[in-house]
Amino acid sequence: MVKKRKISIVGLARSGIAAAELALSDGFEVFLSDSAENSQTVEACRKLSAKGASYELGGHTDRVLDADIIVVSPGVPLDIPIIEKARRAGIPVISEIEFAYRHSQGKIIAVTGSNGKSTTATLIARIFSDAGFHTILAGNIGMPYSAVVTRTTPETITVLELSSFQLEALETFRPDVAVLLNLSPDHLDRYPTAEDYYEAKFRIFDRQREGDYAVLFADQPEVESLAGKINSQVLWFSAVGERTPGALVREGKVFRNQEPIIPAEKIGIPGPHNLANALAATAATIPFDIPADSLAASLSHFSGIEHRLERFHEENGILFVNDSKSTNPESLKYALLSFDRPIVLIAGGYDKGADFSELKPIVAKRVRAAVFTGATGQKMAEQLCGGVLWCSVVPDFDEAVKKAIALATPGDVVLLSPGCASFDRFKNFEERGRHFKKIVLKILADRKNEGV
Repeated sequence: MVKKRKISIVGLARSGIAAAELALSDGFEVFLSDSAENSQTVEACRKLSAKGASYELGGHTDRVLDADIIVVSPGVPLDIPIIEKARRAGIPVISEIEFAYRHSQGKIIAVTGSNGKSTTATLIARIFSDAGFHTILAGNIGMPYSAVVTRTTPETITVLELSSFQLEALETFRPDVAVLLNLSPDHLDRYPTAEDYYEAKFRIFDRQREGDYAVLFADQPEVESLAGKINSQVLWFSAVGERTPGALVREGKVFRNQEPIIPAEKIGIPGPHNLANALAATAATIPFDIPADSLAASLSHFSGIEHRLERFHEENGILFVNDSKSTNPESLKYALLSFDRPIVLIAGGYDKGADFSELKPIVAKRVRAAVFTGATGQKMAEQLCGGVLWCSVVPDFDEAVKKAIALATPGDVVLLSPGCASFDRFKNFEERGRHFKKIVLKILADRKNEGV
């Protein structure tokens, strides 16, 4: 009788649950471990134990070490004691992305960067789907990789959005096309320095070889300087330069190498940062047979995704925009540069150790009124309020939204662009964005009923 392979899954968020399901279907003896014991983890373990898994909650014990392999969810730091103990014991520790990759077929386009990952990955998936390819979008957006990998075939294009956390603990993962959009300091609550965070992003290229492709941003020195360290063929994207091969803007048109694709003004997603995202997506098509007319149609019809500069409502001349995916200072900067009308800003949230002071000139120029909220509210106000006509700290999120709406006048945009993670109040940025939209519509309806 062949002995069953044993696997421990550490961390039971979406990725961990998906990895457990995949391992069970593979015939592994599965053990689950999570430091939290709450309604979500209890329910997940109940369902998985009915399929044969065993588990522990409320902490990680040495039961984790009774395994041939350990899969770590992206939210679990690799320096926690049980993982360090596993490595000393010689037990392989891999990420959920690595575990899923070992089941994958077809081609993989992987996208990372500090900002724009979700928009760019979704746009790339739309381009390939529109062109008739069997396309799957997964990773840090939508479904975990482990939940969809069994649907891949040799003809599949899998587009993965990957965070720095998901690029840790990789052994064999090798994307056919790897896209690095940009770099700015982030997650300094997990990484000791910005350079450590950048190094995590660079891992997307580690196992690429001569026949693979790396897509790099020529307009950012931190990314541009990376080219010499990459073994694959480099494709550039640039809004201001002439670096080739790749995608660029010349005389107001987007070019793929020397092939004109579409006037830049016809791209469906707004803002200068989204022009860069569209160029990155265009460059990623170069190794594939994507006709120019199909690419142009996809670029013009794609208008963005939920929580990324989502223009979800307009009333009495006031535009309401949900940019809840703005979780660092750089993404807040991009949002502020995307509007040519006065901004009433709602910002703040979980503190990842970011410094917002460099945004002060942009805030002073673009923001008419600002309401800062959450755990970083006071810090952001101290760093950004100078030059803003009206500035306040309102700790409660709902009250902050109500205050912003009261301050807005026709012609303004009420912009939720937190510049921070959501974990001080919300489960994730999606929950924060949906709550924002719900509370905005409720406040506006109440004002109508009251005759305001």
